[in-house]
Amino acid sequence: MKNFFLCTALWVAALTGAHGAQTETRTALIIGISTYSNPEVETLQGVPEDMKSASAIANAMGIAPQNTVVLRDGQATKVGILAALRQLAERTGDGARTFLYYSGHGTRWQDPQSGACVEGLLTHDFQVITHQEIAAVTKRLSDKADKFISMFDACFSGGVAPTLTRSMTARNFRPKFFAKGGGDACKATNLMTRSLLGEATRLGALPENMVQITSSLQTEVSYDIPGQGGVATLGMRACLLGQAKDADGSGAITMREVEQCAQTEVNKLLGGSMQHVTVSGSRNLIPVSRPPAPAVQVAAAEQKPPVSAPVAAPAPSPVPAPAPAPAVAVAVAAVPSAPSPSPAPAPASAAPATQAAKPPEPPKPAPQVAKPEPVKAEPVKPVEPAMASLATLKDIVQQANPRRQVKVSLSKPALRIGKDSLDITVSSKHAGYVYLVMLGSDAKSFYILFPNGLDGNNAIEANKPLRLPRPDWQVQAAGPAGTDQLLVMVSDVPRKLDGLEIAAPSTAAPFTYALNSLPGRAALINFLTGSGVASGSESFGAVLTSIKETK
Repeated sequence: MKNFFLCTALWVAALTGAHGAQTETRTALIIGISTYSNPEVETLQGVPEDMKSASAIANAMGIAPQNTVVLRDGQATKVGILAALRQLAERTGDGARTFLYYSGHGTRWQDPQSGACVEGLLTHDFQVITHQEIAAVTKRLSDKADKFISMFDACFSGGVAPTLTRSMTARNFRPKFFAKGGGDACKATNLMTRSLLGEATRLGALPENMVQITSSLQTEVSYDIPGQGGVATLGMRACLLGQAKDADGSGAITMREVEQCAQTEVNKLLGGSMQHVTVSGSRNLIPVSRPPAPAVQVAAAEQKPPVSAPVAAPAPSPVPAPAPAPAVAVAVAAVPSAPSPSPAPAPASAAPATQAAKPPEPPKPAPQVAKPEPVKAEPVKPVEPAMASLATLKDIVQQANPRRQVKVSLSKPALRIGKDSLDITVSSKHAGYVYLVMLGSDAKSFYILFPNGLDGNNAIEANKPLRLPRPDWQVQAAGPAGTDQLLVMVSDVPRKLDGLEIAAPSTAAPFTYALNSLPGRAALINFLTGSGVASGSESFGAVLTSIKETK
């Protein structure tokens, strides 16, 4: 039985997950209170702009306008907000992502029972909602959502505000705080901190599934700029909608990178570091998918098969230098009696193996609710491709839901080059779909191994081990000596293959794909964790394991 060792080229399309690419199941609740029923509470004139910014952020997160509920001023009473939070839990499907935003006054008052000061959000009807109350009413939401992102642009400190600069005074900066109890009895020294993240995790939520964004520290003031919005919201909006930098070259922006960017923007607005935006919980979450540069062809290394076979021709447009030789060779066992491979779980754009594929038109960005002011982008320092690709795999693993447990066992922890083949067993506590991605031992070759053009049946049953590769295709160690990084992912629903264009299967057709470029890494992350899911649960489990290749 003869084996054919193949290599190929891949067209990597621009991300399907551009700003505003929407997922049917994602939801949002946006709350803004500019004026209060109590005339003593100062009006926040920037809140109307905050509402536009929050809607733009929700859109960039892939949340459709019809899935976004907005409460303004008189609608945002304590009863109204708590009811909307309960409805948010009902509207959000299992494994979906949701976004909660509040802009308005925060407050503190002295708890007569404990003698400590408690913080909360001031509602339009001059009531208070504590983080403890929000956590209790959103418990069901926290239990079933894949990721729960909250942002509160309010502060809980009024008596420790720094002296305003001349510039801040001229721009009419206003603190987003009102002391409901009056006086200055509530100081930081006797503060009873009850953050939403802390209260939610106390009730059983997983911190890996939550992100809490706060506009200032406990002893700081959050500022509102009339006609522009909250300082923290302005910073977060600029960074979530394009200003944040992909520091590690993984192809995605994490909340950690957004936080760093937002703080820089806040410091610019305030003329100093008087207000600190903080992100807690899942700081490695990828909140927004954004398109890379226009579509490019990422070519696998040229490797002559042992028999004559046509190989996909390169595109006439400029192409980056070919990737190095793959660290694995994919061997296809020619078994005439074998049944036809099962179709891939989602349609893929196909091009004949003997023809050059045309790169698709870059997707048009969806309209945004509010267009951010143009920001001059600063150049990003190039990152070593090997380190960037490893960062890509780690970023994907960080998006996993800990409630989706996956186990991977290797028949051999080390493979002899040219002799041994990959043999793994995958087990999952949840039924789903398996994806294998490998960063080769050369630290440069980056491939999707499964599903592929010859085997698209990647379904796995709950608690039923799946052994891969199957008998009719093999992955053999091809060197160099070193360590392969293998990502094993089991998702609740199949990922759409539209973002990665593949060719029809044949003995000469491609079924491994080199993705080691910034557009390729971005496409891979988006395919597995972003808009590769149009509907249904976004949850998945993932394991990153290593395999030695030896001589």
